[in-house]
Parts: sequence; C-alpha cells; structure tokens
Amino acid sequence: EVEGCDGLSRRCNQGQSLTTKRHDALCDVVYNALLTDDSRCRREARCSSSNQTRPGDVYHPDFERGLPAYFDLSVRSSLQPSFLTQAASHPGATSDAGEMEKDERHHLNVSSTGRFFYPLVVETLGLWTASSLQLLKIIARRASFKHNVSFSQSVCYFHQQLSTRLWCSNAKIRLATVGVF
Repeated sequence: EVEGCDGLSRRCNQGQSLTTKRHDALCDVVYNALLTDDSRCRREARCSSSNQTRPGDVYHPDFERGLPAYFDLSVRSSLQPSFLTQAASHPGATSDAGEMEKDERHHLNVSSTGRFFYPLVVETLGLWTASSLQLLKIIARRASFKHNVSFSQSVCYFHQQLSTRLWCSNAKIRLATVGVF
C-alpha cells in the first residue's frame, strides 16, 4: 500500500508494519476459505527484497477449469493525497486503480503459464472492487459446500470475517498514530 495520511508507516514491536499485518490478516481469511475447498492451497512466501515479485498471496492448485490460480490481496488507502479528490467524487476510485495496477503487473505473466490471476482489492475503509466482490462470492460458495451451510450464510460470514479483520487492523493503525498503541 502506498503511504497515505493515515499513519501507514507505523511499525509494531516485531518490526513488521501494521499495514503488512492488516494485509496478512485479510489474506488469512481468504486462505482459510480456500483451504476448505482444497487442502493443497498454500500461502505464498513474502519476497525478501523489493525487486522480487510474486504473482499472489494465496495459491489454489485447481480453482477454475482444473487450472491453478493465484489470489493477490491489496489494501489501498483512499486517503492518499493523489487519490483524495478523485475518491471523494468517485467511490472506489482507489481500489479500481489498485486492481488495474495489479493486473498490469501480473496478469499477462500468470496467464501465459496457463494459470489464473485474481486481484482482490479493498480500500482501507472497506470498499471492494466489483470483480473482487464477485470472486469473494465464488470463494464463499465453494466453502459453503464443505461446511454444509447455505450460500447466503456463507457469504455473510465470509464478509463479516473480512470486515472485522480490516476494521480491527485499521483501529490498531489509528491508535498507533496517536501514540496510544
């Protein structure tokens, strides 16, 4: 996430940024939902240097038409000065721009290997891109089969998990910026 006006460069005790912890918390929710669909899913390792790239945060070996898929989660701040005006007049401008950036960076490379690439992009205040919401419903539907719950219950529970993780992480970031945390 590009640093915005919400104190995103704060570090926690272990040296890992709070925004990285927020990202990882959301990835855990997606990973656990995908894991119920296929036990061979895995979290991808974080790159050790800034010049390395990886196509996604979570890998699913058999997601669509028997082909593997990478899911790349991104949290974007609509409080960035470069997006503030546009985000005020166009809800979702920040997440839409993040999705385009992820697609430009990874989609062609991943699809050329016969795999699928799915960016999952949310703004810090909880607004997901339209394609991310569609994909989250597909993930929830697949998880509902394994848990023997209705599709609507599964979608509701999945969104609640994501929202709770996002807002708890946002609260930690906010508290860190005022020196309480």
